[in-house]
Amino acid sequence: MSIPQENHPSAASAGFSAIVVDDRRNMRVLLKSFLTDLGFDTVDAGSGEEAMKWLEKRSFDLVITDLAMPGMSGIDLLKAIKNRNTDTEVVVITAYGTIQTAVEAMRLGALDFLAKPFKLEEIEARVRRVIQKKQAQRSGTIPAAPVGLIGASETTQRLNWMLRKIAPSKSAVLITGPSGVGKEVFARALHQASPRADKPFIAVNCAALAPGILESELFGHEKGAFTGATERRLGRFERAHGGTLLLDEVGEIPPPIQVKLLRVLQEGELERVGGSETIRVDVRIVAATNRDLKTAIENGQFREDLYYRLKVFSVEIPPLRQRPDDIPPLVEHFLRGFSQEFGKQVDAIDEDVLSIFMRYAWPGNVRELRNVLERGVVLAESNRITRDELPPELISEAFVEEEPEKPPEDQDSQYAEESPLLLSTRERIERELILGALERFRWNKSRAAQHLGLKRTTLQYKIRKYNLE
Repeated sequence: MSIPQENHPSAASAGFSAIVVDDRRNMRVLLKSFLTDLGFDTVDAGSGEEAMKWLEKRSFDLVITDLAMPGMSGIDLLKAIKNRNTDTEVVVITAYGTIQTAVEAMRLGALDFLAKPFKLEEIEARVRRVIQKKQAQRSGTIPAAPVGLIGASETTQRLNWMLRKIAPSKSAVLITGPSGVGKEVFARALHQASPRADKPFIAVNCAALAPGILESELFGHEKGAFTGATERRLGRFERAHGGTLLLDEVGEIPPPIQVKLLRVLQEGELERVGGSETIRVDVRIVAATNRDLKTAIENGQFREDLYYRLKVFSVEIPPLRQRPDDIPPLVEHFLRGFSQEFGKQVDAIDEDVLSIFMRYAWPGNVRELRNVLERGVVLAESNRITRDELPPELISEAFVEEEPEKPPEDQDSQYAEESPLLLSTRERIERELILGALERFRWNKSRAAQHLGLKRTTLQYKIRKYNLE
């Protein structure tokens, strides 16, 4: 693969070191040569054991290792590297990849996972991330946000795995999900993980602009194209040339503009409003929507051919309430950011605050969690956010009255004997929170119910349900 000189990162990567680990000599030679061309001081090892000998002699910025090797596997090598508490980044490569293996590798601390066959451009995108991260560490600057969605849930790990698989491509991506889940975050991460990372990322909210303005924003206009067009103006497509264009709320684009958008997707060319010159553009299009576009197609509001052009890759981000394991790492991420922004050191939340967060439905998703934590950091009087800094309605809604159908009298014993092991994650959290409140107020049920934001009768029901008496 030849790399254009202007995009060659060797100058940036000079001073960085790497080790290639693979039991096949031809793969080691290929990757070692490639990394050396990028400016890395590179060595190679034919086994995990040999790699560990190198790692005991000196430190490395990057390890690229095969997964299936005789003796010490790539996963075992990854574990050994991370157990040494080093800053070495690890990329795992294998011909036997599965999503489950990818998730395991990333949970163990791998920077990324690649399945063979892969393109050298994919390696280059990962190398770029290592360079950026290491440069930030060496300069003492705050590193950029992690490339991908933040979270520990299997859902988020799968999304990040998907992101890294499709990032090197220039194909269109359609991101769906309710408002606030992180569709733009995913789109930006996709751009940052791609070979286009040093080119523009341009976003446009298609729902925020009137049709006439939207057409001009997207495609640009010539001088005199309409009243007020006193000079030529480049549109978002031209400004994003070489990079990525995010069409947020793409389902709101009017049908006439959809036709022009389809032409750009099919032919890579456009005409400015009021002009006749054909302009070639090289743009990766990422579209996002919280609408059901299939229903919009049935209602004649969205073109079916455009829909399929946009969803070469389709990514669905579920609401936050469906991935509660993401809440703790998101809390940590936002606390760190807001503490820096406001010049405070708020680095934790009380356990009962976390329990409330885990119970709450988060209708505004990650955006709402971010806003709640911003408020909490501003109001916090110590290094922790307590329930006193939470919006009162969030606390009360976390314990929304459920009042399920009362079980028949002869089945009431099933609630008295319910084992905590059979409860859902949310129910286990609720059980512990209720028990904590009862113990705090020495089993004064009226005070515990008031503290929890429950009616006393509801608390009585839940005490029986969770066998707390």
